[in-house]
Amino acid sequence: MKRRKDNTEQSNRPEKQPDFVDQMLQKVLENKANGERTGIAVILEEFINELMKRDRDNFLKDHLEMPANGFYKRDLKLTLGELNLKIPRIRSGTTFRPAILPPHWKRIDKDYEELLIAMMCNGYSQAQIERACKSLKLPFSREAMNDVLDFIAEKMDFYKNRPLDSEWLGVFIDAYHTHLRDENRKNQKTVIFVACGIKLDGTKEILGFWTLKGSENKQFWTDVFQDLIQRGATKILAIVTDNFNGLDAVIKKLFPLAYRQLCLVHLARNLHRHVSKPDKGSVMRLWRLIKESRNFEEGEIYFDQLVQAVSGKKEFAEKLAEQKEHYLTFLIFPEETRKHFYTTNAVESINAGIERMRNDLGGYFASIRSLEVNLFIQFSNLMDLWSRKPIPAIRSSIYELNQIFSLRYASADLK
Repeated sequence: MKRRKDNTEQSNRPEKQPDFVDQMLQKVLENKANGERTGIAVILEEFINELMKRDRDNFLKDHLEMPANGFYKRDLKLTLGELNLKIPRIRSGTTFRPAILPPHWKRIDKDYEELLIAMMCNGYSQAQIERACKSLKLPFSREAMNDVLDFIAEKMDFYKNRPLDSEWLGVFIDAYHTHLRDENRKNQKTVIFVACGIKLDGTKEILGFWTLKGSENKQFWTDVFQDLIQRGATKILAIVTDNFNGLDAVIKKLFPLAYRQLCLVHLARNLHRHVSKPDKGSVMRLWRLIKESRNFEEGEIYFDQLVQAVSGKKEFAEKLAEQKEHYLTFLIFPEETRKHFYTTNAVESINAGIERMRNDLGGYFASIRSLEVNLFIQFSNLMDLWSRKPIPAIRSSIYELNQIFSLRYASADLK
């Protein structure tokens, strides 16, 4: 008599789990039924994802103290299609990289990110970037877009908050006036203030930039110079600017030992605006004599003559006389270096680059993000160049300049 199988016993046995091939087949059939992607790309995608997951499982067996930390998504474009991969990660400072990932994965990712950054630099919105990629039959990944935004935010945050040298021969600040498109698509006047500095070794560096909607005032300048102080810049030999509102009082309070130099190029522009045409020749001749003076005393003589020459504009002449010392500060420095201290031209060359970018974008910046990305890229390129190229005239007089610096701050260091 045949023994009947115990159905109860059979039912208690665990059901056989479908193997990985069955799972992939089921995935393809489900995609086909739902009108989604099918074919080799889907199978390869599932296979690679499973291999990477098992790779992490094996890694964690030998590193029990390191827990898994989910997945992050990446798209990998191949000739047979685009793979939507889920890269496993662990919660640890130790880098885990699935062995199956292609060696040039980062290169592929970087190129794609650089394309998106280039589009953003040219004022493209996220929607415009997506449309452009589709029209060019390029993949568009919102995750990659978010990665780019995070990358820029991280770099910009580091750039704006990076530590600075404590000692500077000069800090130069100038303003660039532009238009920024607001949420209502109206052009809004915006001012960009850029600061660059000359180090004690003669090289230049961009210290930062600040945007302002409206007019500068004492509080704005307090915030700017407090930012420089908090990042490490505590001793400055000369601060060179235009005659901005509220700036004098802030410099006297926060950098009392810094020499103050008002830009002679800005002065020339003001003279052209205030002086009548018949008098411009003689007035500008006095301006050139001030610029070429051999010493401070000679500069004072010509400056007094300049004030007298514009005395017909009483208010302008009085303000000019009050600022005489600040216009002549450059004359205390070695002669071959003076042209680098009497003007903010170092910053104005940056402003010229911003102007070119603005014109390329149609006369305005599409957003604060577009503005900051463009500034960041321009500044990065300039800083790379400046770091390798000291100013020749400064370098040749570096001993004398450092002596002036040391004498200026010697009394403060003794306190």
